[in-house]
Amino acid sequence: MNRAITLNFHFAVWLSILGGIAVLGNLNLVIPEAEGFYGPMRNNLFIVVGYLLISQIVLWYFRYRRGSRIEALLMGLIFLLTAGGVELYAMLNDLPISQIFVFASVYLGAAHILYYFGEHMMAEPRPERTSEPKRRGSGI
Repeated sequence: MNRAITLNFHFAVWLSILGGIAVLGNLNLVIPEAEGFYGPMRNNLFIVVGYLLISQIVLWYFRYRRGSRIEALLMGLIFLLTAGGVELYAMLNDLPISQIFVFASVYLGAAHILYYFGEHMMAEPRPERTSEPKRRGSGI
C-alpha cells in the first residue's frame, strides 16, 4: 500500500510539472474560450500557474535533498487552495474555467497530502501498556 501511495505521488509530481508547462504554453487548457481573454486576468492566471510550477519543482527538490515529507503536505495544501481560488476567481470574473483543471488541482493536492500521511498510516501501532505505572514512594 505504501508503495502505491509513493508511485501515485511521483505520478502526481510529474503530472503537475508537465501539466504546468502545457498550461503555460496553451491557455486553452484552463480557459476553453480564451480568444477574448487578454490583459490583467490572463496575466494573473499565468502568474498562478507559473508559481505552482516553480513551487512544485523547488519543493520536490527539497523533498529529495532533505528526505522529509512536510514539503508534500505544503504543496498539497497549495494545490487545494488553488482549486478553490480558481473557482472563486472564475465566478467573480464570469470566466469559463475548465473543470478538468480544477479536478486535476484537487487530485494533485489529495495525492500530495496522502503521501504525507501515508507514512503515518502505515506505521506500526504503539504497543499498549499492560502494567500500571510505578508510583513513587512517600519518601519515608
